[in-house]
Amino acid sequence: MARLGLIEGEGVMKKVAVFLISLIFGAMSANPVLATSLISSSPVGGSVLSVAPTAVTINANADLTDGANELTVLDPTGNRVDDGSVQMQGATLTVGVKPLTATGIYTVNYTIMAIGENPLTSSFTFLFNAPAVISEPTPGATAEEAPVQSINRTSDFLVIALLIFAIFVLILLSRYAKETFNKTGPAKVKTIKKPTKSKKISK
Repeated sequence: MARLGLIEGEGVMKKVAVFLISLIFGAMSANPVLATSLISSSPVGGSVLSVAPTAVTINANADLTDGANELTVLDPTGNRVDDGSVQMQGATLTVGVKPLTATGIYTVNYTIMAIGENPLTSSFTFLFNAPAVISEPTPGATAEEAPVQSINRTSDFLVIALLIFAIFVLILLSRYAKETFNKTGPAKVKTIKKPTKSKKISK
């Protein structure tokens, strides 16, 4: 009886060992399903920028699959500000960004898929503070120059009016002098005859 129990115990142990070995080989032969992950980005998610980025770059944990990746950038109003030129190089994905002018939170949406792994779709944001715009003075007259120019123009008009008035007065005077000369005629020169001395004739 003792020997029979020993034999049965050895049989159970062999079955357990075979089961464990089959589990180990099964785990080793199985192809695990891995998910793509984001390693880093530029700009960094949650960062505050005072200089507008010209591009957004993200780096995955492995080389990316061609044609299975997307990268877009949205402004605070939800409009796209990327130029659509997505470029992939190994595990890096890059898209160009148009000039940013509005202050606010920008959202980066991405879908990345490493070779042999499941795709990852997610997003991150960054805050951009647009610099204050300093308007340059225009070539036109400023508020201080406008009254000076108005005074100068008034003086010019006054001088022109005085010149016209002076010409008009000269014309009138010349006409008056001409009419007066015609009425009176040329002044006659009076000749004074000297009395002739009579000679006495002596007889």
